[in-house]
Parts: sequence; C-alpha cells; structure tokens
Amino acid sequence: MTGLPRQRFLAVWLGFALLYTVLAGLGHGGLRQTGSWPRVNQHLLQVRAWRGDDIVLTAPDGSSDRVIAVEPRLDVTPYFGDWVIDDPRERVLLTNLAAGVRDDAGRLQPVRYLPADSLAARLQMERLECHVGSPLGPAFLLYPLSFVFGAALATQWLAAILGGLAVALADLLIGWCLNVLRGSSAVGSYDRGGLLALAGLGTLWIWLVPQGEVWMFAQTTATSALTLCLVLGWRRRWLWSGLAFGFAIASRPPTLLALPLMIAIVWYRARTGSGRARSPWRALAAAALFPVAIGVGHLALNQARFGSPLDFGYRYQLTPPELRERIDVHGTLSLAHLPRNIRYTLLQPPVVVRDPESGSPTFPFLVSDPHGMGVFFVTPAFLMIFFTAHGRWRASGLILAIWISLGLMLTPSMLFFNTGWVQWGGRYLMDAWPLFLILTALGLHRVDRRMGVFLIVLSVAFNLWASLLTVGGWWPT
Repeated sequence: MTGLPRQRFLAVWLGFALLYTVLAGLGHGGLRQTGSWPRVNQHLLQVRAWRGDDIVLTAPDGSSDRVIAVEPRLDVTPYFGDWVIDDPRERVLLTNLAAGVRDDAGRLQPVRYLPADSLAARLQMERLECHVGSPLGPAFLLYPLSFVFGAALATQWLAAILGGLAVALADLLIGWCLNVLRGSSAVGSYDRGGLLALAGLGTLWIWLVPQGEVWMFAQTTATSALTLCLVLGWRRRWLWSGLAFGFAIASRPPTLLALPLMIAIVWYRARTGSGRARSPWRALAAAALFPVAIGVGHLALNQARFGSPLDFGYRYQLTPPELRERIDVHGTLSLAHLPRNIRYTLLQPPVVVRDPESGSPTFPFLVSDPHGMGVFFVTPAFLMIFFTAHGRWRASGLILAIWISLGLMLTPSMLFFNTGWVQWGGRYLMDAWPLFLILTALGLHRVDRRMGVFLIVLSVAFNLWASLLTVGGWWPT
C-alpha cells in the first residue's frame, strides 16, 4: 500500500475505530474494566490466572483489607473464592463459565444442579474447579497487552480498534476481489463509498464490535483475524497470513471452515506471482505452519483443562436449565437444533413493540427478537449474494471457494444448541462477515444501481437503528 491507498486505509481504520469507540463508551459497558475483581471479561480473568495476579480484598472504607496470593495457573478458581458482585456488569462472568468437579480418578465432571442447602451441594462447592469455557485466542492477545496497559486494558476499546481495522481490511479485500473477478482495472466511487458504508455501518458488525463482552469480543477478534488472513494471503504474505488464520481459529473454531477459501487464495496468488512465489505448494506449506502449531498448542490446553483435546469447555458451562436440557438430550451440535436455528437465523422478522395496555405500536417500534432475527432482515443487501451463483466470472474457482467456505462456516451455527440471547440478528453468522461482503459486492453489480443503493441505505438504516437503541438503553428493555 502506497500513496492514496495507504492514506485511505489509515483514514478508514481510524474513522471506524473512533466511531466504535464512541459507541462503546456510550454503551452500558463503558471503556474500562470494573473496579472490583475478577473484572467483567472472562478473557481478562484468564490472563490474571496465567500471570498469577494476587487478589486484593477491599474493606468497606475502600482500603486494602487483605491480599490472597495466587500462583500462575490454568484454571480461574481462586478468583471466585471470596467474590462479591459489586457491579452488575460482572454477572456476565457467570454466564457460560465452565465449572466442574474432579472425581476420584482426577477426571473433571460437569457441575450438577443441587439444592443449595444440601450436603451434596456443599461438597460440590468445596471441590469446584472453574475454567474459562471458551477458546483462548482472545486471552492470548490480551496477555502481552496486559503488561503494557495494566488496569487500563479493557476489551471495549481494544475491540473498537480491531473492528475498525477489519473494516479497513475488508475495504481493501473487496476492491481487489472486484478487480480480479469482474475483470476491471479500477473500482469506481460507487463501489468504494457504498461498499465501505455497508461493511462498517450496514451489518451486525456495528452492533457487535462495541459490546466488548466475552462472546462478542471473541467473535470480533476472530472475524478481524480472518479478514487480516485473507488480505495477507492476497498480498502473498504466506507466513503472516497463516498466523492470522491460526489466531482466528483459536478464537472461534468455526473459522477453520474458511480453509477452502484460504487455500484457493494462496494457490491463485502463488500461481500469478513471479520467481519462487510461483510455487503453490511452497506457499501452502508456509501458510500452514502457524495454524498447525497454534492448533496443536490449543488442543494440548484443552486436554490439560478438560481431559479431551476436542473439548473447549462447552459441556461444563453454567447455562440456564432449558439450554442444559438441550445439551443433555441432543448434545451441543445436532440436527435436532436445525429447525429452531433456521427460524431465528434466516426467517424471524422484526418484532413490533406494542403498548401493553392499548396494543398499539410504541417506541422503539421495530426490534429484534432476543433469540435472533433473519440475516436478510438485518442486512437486506446480503440478498445480493444469490446473484453470484450464476453467470461467468474470471477466476471462477475463487467464487466457488467463497461459496463452499460460506456454507461450511454457517453449518456449526445452524446445528448449535443455542442461537445466542439478547442480540440484534444472528451474531454467529458474523464469523463469515468478509465472505458475505465479497459475495454481496459482486452481486450488487448484477442489479440496477438504484436497487443496490436502496439496499445499502436500508441496511445501514437498520443497523444504525440497532446501535442507537442499544446505546440509548431502549433495547433490550
């Protein structure tokens, strides 16, 4: 990137990072950690455990009461021993916390729901072992930063920086793909302006990034890393592209299913390179180095924490009884969950807010069902992806790889036991955010320009509405 492209890249990055920072600052989470411990985000809690940060108990007058020494460890159990919730935001720590009890053979067993005053419950609490019940990629990112920023490190502002970077990267990636796949030598202002607005303002990304909570931050880091991976692959930076891909997988495992597109980009760009860069097999080997190393390392951590390399802690999570029942009966991934997920991910329309007494529509009028809303209601412009499924394209293998990766990446969310809760749309689909954007950009050029502009404006309006309602505290109520 030189000259104007570099200036545009930095301007887009900083502009959207600032926007997401403002939205995060105005939102319920703010831009800082909470004043109490173990603080609001489980990934930060994992960092504290890795570092062995001591626990400082505070007396009612605000002075230090006593200090509990903590040695570096994998589990986060000590941070719940004398915990008192003094900030409502910290309740998110208990959501999806992986808690288990070691049996006599040393195997971790899920916590059972027992009467609080029973002997069995007291014995269970004495032997309780708590872990962060999710992939640890976000904690890997936060760990070195914790030494630099200390208590100033908060996932809200870091997510805003990553979210802005992802939009700038998507802007580059879409431009390159349009040039190659459409066979044109330049991208017009309609592409650059409209598609940039769609990427940064017209999808669930604008709602997701400023949240900064456990799952939102994990998805922000994973999707940003995947977008970076694709850009670096396009620029023939095989080793660094693989590093970004490995980090994305360690943050959200479904991003592994973007592998067909990753391979296709590396293969295509290697064959169109020069000199040693023309060896696709050499390029693929370089790109695979970091994902394999990171993957093996994370599987070893899973084995140490939960006794299985493929267990990320989901079956130990503290979940509401109805979700626990679904897991116990059908497992975390099952075809039995498909009808419900299709409903809330693809078909669920906006919900009309009505006055409980009169039954007439009242502010904020249209909102998402807390379980989710169909992706084409959230971003109507995504309907354009279907216009890429026919016709001739240059480098049609890349188009096929995008479609295969998109289908594979959406499969886990369609089979998962939960759609998420209190979300505007289906946030799990944001794993494939850059793929949706590329296909939408291509499809928009198969329809009348006025239709394309209308769909982009409608998408931006819907998602800005979601952000404003969330920041203002009008949704959820």
